[in-house]
Amino acid sequence: MTPSYQLRVSSSTGTLQAVVTDYTYLTYTRQVNKVGMLQFALSADHDAVQYLTDKALVEVWRRDAARDVDWHCDYYGMVRTTQYAYPGSGPETFTVWAPSMLSLLGWRIVAWHAGTANRSAFDGVKAETVLNTLVSYNACAAATTANGRLRDGAITGLTAEADGAGGNTVDWNCAYANLLQTCQELCRISGGDMDVVTTAPATWQWRWYAGQLGTDRSATVVLALNRGNMASPTYIDARADERTVAIVGGQGEGTSRATSIRTGTNYNASTNNVETFVDARQETTTEGLQSKGDAALGEAEARPSFACDLIETPSLVYHRDFDLGDLVTARYRTVEETVKIDTVSISVAADGTETKRFGLVVP
Repeated sequence: MTPSYQLRVSSSTGTLQAVVTDYTYLTYTRQVNKVGMLQFALSADHDAVQYLTDKALVEVWRRDAARDVDWHCDYYGMVRTTQYAYPGSGPETFTVWAPSMLSLLGWRIVAWHAGTANRSAFDGVKAETVLNTLVSYNACAAATTANGRLRDGAITGLTAEADGAGGNTVDWNCAYANLLQTCQELCRISGGDMDVVTTAPATWQWRWYAGQLGTDRSATVVLALNRGNMASPTYIDARADERTVAIVGGQGEGTSRATSIRTGTNYNASTNNVETFVDARQETTTEGLQSKGDAALGEAEARPSFACDLIETPSLVYHRDFDLGDLVTARYRTVEETVKIDTVSISVAADGTETKRFGLVVP
């Protein structure tokens, strides 16, 4: 028995309008700290087309009854792009693209003057607090001119969870940066992950997850060819673009310009000594320069990566035994790594045939 899928279409205010099971195809990708994407196609004369307008809400509900996985919402997105197409032979089609709700953060910038303490400039603050503050004061109820923001910016339905002051201590300056992008950059050094989750119809909450989005299952979930739960593995060790030394430039000019030198995790003076320049002229402290350098080196660090097709077994079932953001153990050839399930991609044909792909990264 193949898994069952439904597309539940609601208005922008959360009123359910249609439940669709006769799609031409659907495919969706969930990603840690990144915007996911849902794409599906219907016949152009389908009754649900009238409801699939800009900012309509679409949920992908999934059930795998044969493996004891009940109905659950596996993806939640907002319609932003639609397309009518007539191929010349066959029926006219209507295609929808719906990014995940993390995309809401991309609607805002950090609209605070440079150097505004604890709004656009943070010195020695826990990463969760920085992230929570940025979201709260740029996209939630606190994003008001009365509080000092350059314009009112609250997004209807979006809140931030209570700050737990977790994660690594950082210095961070991000005036006028895109809110989503600066949050994504900070997550690389934060000691945790973030997401925007649906809590009620047309109601969302930004959340931070200490350590990782999912659960550490590395002691119990092992992916390996000889276990029959892995297919088509690839192990990539790409190092050509790695940078291990950051020369960070702060304020000032010429010989008066403030600088800081940072080295990355993989730095070796003899065998792995590769430089990059980081422009951090917005920073006013040595700690700020160091944080920018560390973030740049974290992004440029060479990390082995796994990709594989996971073959579900009676003891290893998607959503029941593992999910996006979980840590698992991956074995291939002589390599054994604790890896994070960073991406889940699912495609479903009209006949119900399901294909899954899991992207694994070394955290």
